[in-house]
Amino acid sequence: MDTLQWPERLHYRDRLRTARYAALADAEAFGEICFTVEAIGLRLSRKEGTLGSYFDPVKVLAEQSVVLSEMPGIFPQLFSRFGALYRTAQAARNDAMHSGVYARHATTAAIELCIGLEEALMVEQQHPRTKVEDYMVRSPIIVQPWQPVAYARQLMLMHSFSFLPVNLDGWKLVPEASMAKFLHRNGERKAVLARSIQEAARLDERPLELVNAQVVTPHDNVEVLLNAADVGKPTLWLVDDGHGGLAGVLSPFELM
Repeated sequence: MDTLQWPERLHYRDRLRTARYAALADAEAFGEICFTVEAIGLRLSRKEGTLGSYFDPVKVLAEQSVVLSEMPGIFPQLFSRFGALYRTAQAARNDAMHSGVYARHATTAAIELCIGLEEALMVEQQHPRTKVEDYMVRSPIIVQPWQPVAYARQLMLMHSFSFLPVNLDGWKLVPEASMAKFLHRNGERKAVLARSIQEAARLDERPLELVNAQVVTPHDNVEVLLNAADVGKPTLWLVDDGHGGLAGVLSPFELM
């Protein structure tokens, strides 16, 4: 099996993560995970095949994951073996019936497989994983100051965001609690939904409360960031791209 280089590992890790988020949002979208696993299998085997034919090369990669290789033996009631997860995803991938309980079961297996493979891809002895760029989510979703509160709300609900970045006199965050508080007004909901983020944040009474964002660079050390983090508060770091935009975002979720 070919050895994946570090940039490749990050690339496939990000693809798996994106597919996993899609499956969490829609149980019938587990196929996106299968497509990504097939892409990994094709890369590892260097020949075109099917999800079934890629079992062996992907299994070699999976053995680098503690979750897939060791935890099932120690806690069999809590963790499934790689083979069981892979075959469940494979069977569902080949089945036309992707709905209801069946789809949810297949999606659960695919997500567990995804989490394990993401861990395996991050195991690279030649590249110590210490920097923000090793973990951050690239191409972050943000809201523009001129866009309406209704759109920001929609993005937060669609992606289960606790915070949404906005560049308004510097990088700020729209917290979920602030959004909920702003929208709960008797008889005013329609009007406030139509306001722009900028207008809402600058209201004299009961504005949309924004918080200053913690902006870091891709080269910052994650251990330093974690040591400085307040465990009693939700945390999201915004990663500066060096040109006034964002290269990505990082939360403790990615560091788990």
